[in-house]
Amino acid sequence: MIKTYSEKNCMILENEDVLVGYFLAGYPNTKIFFELIEKLESTSLDILEIGFPSKNPYADGEVIQNAHHSVNIEKCQNIDFWRAIRRKTTKPIWLMAYREDFIDNEKYKTFAREGLYDALVIPDCTNEEHLRLQVELKEWNIDVLRFIKPNLTLEEMKSHLQESGIIYAQLYDGPTGVKGVVLNYGVMLKLALQYDGVKIFAGFGINDKERVSELYREGFHGVIVGTAILKKLKLSIEDAVSFVNNLKS
Repeated sequence: MIKTYSEKNCMILENEDVLVGYFLAGYPNTKIFFELIEKLESTSLDILEIGFPSKNPYADGEVIQNAHHSVNIEKCQNIDFWRAIRRKTTKPIWLMAYREDFIDNEKYKTFAREGLYDALVIPDCTNEEHLRLQVELKEWNIDVLRFIKPNLTLEEMKSHLQESGIIYAQLYDGPTGVKGVVLNYGVMLKLALQYDGVKIFAGFGINDKERVSELYREGFHGVIVGTAILKKLKLSIEDAVSFVNNLKS
């Protein structure tokens, strides 16, 4: 049984080979962003992970950091902006934010009450904080992703995997979009696959169809592609949509 609370997530996670695309709210500008969200409805993308703009996106790589710095943060953090996003898509929305921008000020509760996201992705919370959020947000049928990465000890990985429904498995330790990193996630993946009902999503450094297919074959339930999509979006909507469709065709 899938341990998930969001109805939209549950419907998607019953399938295999799930594709998640990361986008930043308002990037590259408001007009293009909303045009993109509409066009993504007819693509092979299953889930939209949408970044909540931050003044200090320190855990992201250069491409995503530059995207954060280029948008109107005040406008794109506004709840009306996110209401518009929800109206534009039928796909599940995973809201990715930093703790300072979304948790400490309790915006996550206001957004949750209105059903503006289906899962919460907070990379800079502790495992204990993720668990607290998971319990709290169950009231609004929202999932909270937990994180594992290869440099954790086995005991640390087990503590993250217990009571989890959706796991974000970072393929390496460090910022997103880094090239030439040494990948050593075999032990992490083998352990994660032992937990029934836990859906494991690979993220970081995934930039083409071949890599996506390889990760599916290795046992990951889904993959998350971010930096590579934003690079295409910087060129045009058409380039981004074509790239997304080619990732799982």
